[in-house]
Amino acid sequence: MTSYLDWLAEMGIDGAHPGGFMLTKNILRKLYIDHSTSVLDVGCGTGQTAAYIAEQYGADVTAIDLHPTMIAKAKQRFAAMAVPVRLYRASVEALPFPAETFDLVLSESVLAFVSLPEALAEIRRVLKKGGTFVGIEACHEKLTTTEQQQIAAFYGFRRLMTPAGWKEALEQNGFRCRHFSYTAATEAPSQGAPFIVAFPSTPEMAKMWQMHQQLTAQFGDRLGYCVFWCET
Repeated sequence: MTSYLDWLAEMGIDGAHPGGFMLTKNILRKLYIDHSTSVLDVGCGTGQTAAYIAEQYGADVTAIDLHPTMIAKAKQRFAAMAVPVRLYRASVEALPFPAETFDLVLSESVLAFVSLPEALAEIRRVLKKGGTFVGIEACHEKLTTTEQQQIAAFYGFRRLMTPAGWKEALEQNGFRCRHFSYTAATEAPSQGAPFIVAFPSTPEMAKMWQMHQQLTAQFGDRLGYCVFWCET
């Protein structure tokens, strides 16, 4: 059976994380990134953000993902754009890097799919002292337990947390939040279409797209994303 992540990978969808690629670019503009900045993009997907940082800022970029199709498409992107991004097939729960390696770690719709305590511990470990962790992650307000279970089952989330839950988890794992915000899907600024679905597709993938649209419409007033900018 095709999972949501399989669907994203097979369709080669970019910017599917909450808020889309425009939100990512707006956040990056507020950070201090240049050629001397070492960046880790965890769960890089097809490599859109990692390639953009390398091209736009000339930063020293490393990217990881576990999905083989995502890795293949990210590799193709980096080659086509001639950007020197180092790409690894690895999990954020067990990062293959020494301690205090990176100035900036970025996660975009990654942490809901993994063991959060292990992932946050690893991110903190590989960040340099005073390093920055920026996340754009799914979040909800006032969804019932049944509704959370329905959404998590479709997307493959291990958890779906409230803003308060995210803040507590970050603080418990040694991060100091300089910025934290929550935006419901229905309140998010219009970014235009975040991706183009290249139909025709298989009936299973078409059904996946329809269910995604249905859940967004049904729960968009209570389901959204949080943006956090933390330091170690």
